Amino acid sequence: MAEMLTDLLQNIYSRIAQLGKAIQGLKNSLDGLNQNIEDKITNLNTKMENFAQEITVAQTKHLEVISEIGEGAKKEIEVVQEGLGLKNLKKMISDMENFSKLAEEVLNQDTVNLLLSEAISSVKNLKQKQETQVVEQTTEQEE
Repeated sequence: MAEMLTDLLQNIYSRIAQLGKAIQGLKNSLDGLNQNIEDKITNLNTKMENFAQEITVAQTKHLEVISEIGEGAKKEIEVVQEGLGLKNLKKMISDMENFSKLAEEVLNQDTVNLLLSEAISSVKNLKQKQETQVVEQTTEQEE
C-alpha cells in the first residue's frame, strides 16, 4: 500500500509538474500574444497619425488649389470685362445719366424762357448800338 501511495504521489507530482509546464507555456504564449497585440496597436496608431497628417496636407493642398482656381477665375472675368468694355460701358452709362439729369435741370421751361429773353434783349441792344454808330458815322461824314 505504501508503494501505491508513493506511486500515486509521484503521479500527482508529475501531473502538477506537467500542469506547471503547461501553465508556463500558456503564460509565454499570452506574453507573446500581448506583445503582438501591443505591436499591432502601436503600428495602427502610427498609421493613423500618418493618415491624419496626410489628410491635413491633402486638405491644405485642396484649399490652396481651390483658392488659386478662384483667383484665376476672378482675374479671367476681369480680363473679359475689360475686353468687352463692360467697365467703360458702365462708366459711360453713369456719365450719360448724369448728363441727362443736368440737361433736364438746364433745359426746363423757365430756364429756356429766361435764356431766350436775354438773347432777344442782347440782340436788340446790339442792333440799337449799331444803328447809333451808323448814325454817328453818317453825321461825322456830313460835317
